[in-house]
Amino acid sequence: MLQKHNPFSFEEFFWKNVDLKDKIILDAGTGFGITTSEIANRIHCQKAKSMIISIDIDPEAFKQARETLRTNTLFAWTRLSRFVAFVRADLSRLPIKEEIVDLVVSTRTLADIESFSCRVIRSLVEFYRVLKREGKVVASDECPVLSPSEGEEKVAVLRWQLAKAISHMIGRPHANEIFPEDLEYVMRLVGFRRCEWAVFKGEKIPERRINYFVTQSTGMCTKIANEHLKQAFIIAIQEVRKLFKEKGGVFPPRYIIHSTK
Repeated sequence: MLQKHNPFSFEEFFWKNVDLKDKIILDAGTGFGITTSEIANRIHCQKAKSMIISIDIDPEAFKQARETLRTNTLFAWTRLSRFVAFVRADLSRLPIKEEIVDLVVSTRTLADIESFSCRVIRSLVEFYRVLKREGKVVASDECPVLSPSEGEEKVAVLRWQLAKAISHMIGRPHANEIFPEDLEYVMRLVGFRRCEWAVFKGEKIPERRINYFVTQSTGMCTKIANEHLKQAFIIAIQEVRKLFKEKGGVFPPRYIIHSTK
């Protein structure tokens, strides 16, 4: 993978030339509400009259997102109802009219969409459809890492390998990371232009993420019929926790891509 050089930090490059003033903004993948909260804070600081449409396929995400907004925004929760709308929808079938969105923002979501092969292509077509002319997409996600290039990446890579292997064993879909150069190629096929991307080193993994992995993956193991495989996976999961306590770890590298309609 070619890494394009740039002088910016992750945050600087993510928001580079992004205008949030008086815009309709689609947060593609609400998740924990972190990105929705970040956009809301930036709109507030700019004293803008913008609208955020925060979309997720899981309605349970909105409970956590509202809590994130209550604790992480710079203004009272009561003001949010005026410019944040939570919508349950599939990003590959957006319930939005053509050419009414100014900006699509997506963080840690494209790999989840690609849990189903080629589904990310359908979602990019939808992003293109709802964007106005000159509208932009700013997306970020983890890069694929098949093997760790340095010691501190080992925890994250083992975590993903185990999670995916267990998912295969129980017939459950899992995220599939996309190389940024491949994503750029597809976006240009869809019709986007002026695509620009960069790769950044992953941030440190917080202990709560490892604990979440251990709890969730161990629970998934209970659905494996073969007892020997089940126990082998449980032992491997505990090894990830042990390795993290000994050496810590960082997430895989993350890319950011900017594209214009």
